[in-house]
Amino acid sequence: MKAKFRAAGKAVYIIVIIAMLFLFFTNDFGLVDIHKSSIVTAVGIDVSEGGYEVTAQAEVPTPSSGEGSATYTQVTGQGATVAEALNDINIQTGFYPKLVFCNLVILGESCTGSDIFTVLDYFYRNSYVPLTALVGLCQGQAKELLAQKPAGGDMSSMAIQRAMSAELKKSSDVAAVNLKLIAQLGASQSKAAYMPYITCTQSGSGGTTSAAATQGSQSGGGEQGSAQFTCETTAVFSEGMYAGTLDKEQTFAFNLLMGGIRLAVLNAEYDGVNYTAGLKNNSSSLKLKVNGGVTLKVKYRAKANVQAAENNPALQSNADTLLIKDGVLTALEDELKGRITSLVEFCAKSGCDALGLKQLLYAHNKKHYADFKDNLFDVLQIDFDVKIKSAR
Repeated sequence: MKAKFRAAGKAVYIIVIIAMLFLFFTNDFGLVDIHKSSIVTAVGIDVSEGGYEVTAQAEVPTPSSGEGSATYTQVTGQGATVAEALNDINIQTGFYPKLVFCNLVILGESCTGSDIFTVLDYFYRNSYVPLTALVGLCQGQAKELLAQKPAGGDMSSMAIQRAMSAELKKSSDVAAVNLKLIAQLGASQSKAAYMPYITCTQSGSGGTTSAAATQGSQSGGGEQGSAQFTCETTAVFSEGMYAGTLDKEQTFAFNLLMGGIRLAVLNAEYDGVNYTAGLKNNSSSLKLKVNGGVTLKVKYRAKANVQAAENNPALQSNADTLLIKDGVLTALEDELKGRITSLVEFCAKSGCDALGLKQLLYAHNKKHYADFKDNLFDVLQIDFDVKIKSAR
């Protein structure tokens, strides 16, 4: 028995020694090899006359004994293809930018003249790129957007990802999308895709400016404030080509119809007073009915509570006045119907089936697909079934 205990004790000692040796030899001791430790967190793509300009934003861990957790650097490569441009970064820096931790792909405004699936082809072919990486189209150049300095000293890529967060998507404010979903949408019968349109605002500058303008102010030493990123509008693509941008109201309607919304905020005017309501318990559905023509049946349900009003403050209200008037509910329903109608009209005018109606027709009315796939929006009628009730 004692021999067994001695043997067990020796085994424990050996394990402890191995663990200590592992920690000893893997500790950086305040030294960091940038070539091995740089982590590419975002990639920006711009199209130029010579091909592509690909910008990699990399986070560089600082020594464990130093202050702060990381710094970041930005390198731009050029090439006839995205892969060649990334290899140019390798030539410049001595390390190939592995994209295992790349969570953001930004397309510059110049990409709107190209097929986005050609632009993004490298990311689908490279098995190391996570298909969960968020994708967005930006105003101006992607490399200049990434060069902006947000408040708090964070990397611009982190601030942009926050502007595309799941919370904002669930509030119907941002049409966030990743590489995987873009591929699925592009391969559907609708052949349409979408992504957030990123704009950059310099706080204290009095308005929204392009990335190029803000970059110029930085280089000239005239920068004031810090960069803020928003994604309230949505770029849409048909068969890979840019078809236009949904405005803020159309984006709201689009997100609401796509589902997965937790709480949305909608403003409407009733009896000369503006009311802002929070919509919860959201549910929506789209169905196509074929009967000589095609009718889009839009069903939406939600419960609303007033979050702000221009008169009758809550502190002066009693329990009865917290109930939303029927007139306000009707105004909210009409406002939403107007936004949905505007969205459908945009799809008809641009020829972009952003709502995926052709895919819906193919999936549920396949025998009529060939009859209407080429003129669906010409014959489309909308039948609304929108009901918003008071939450109290």
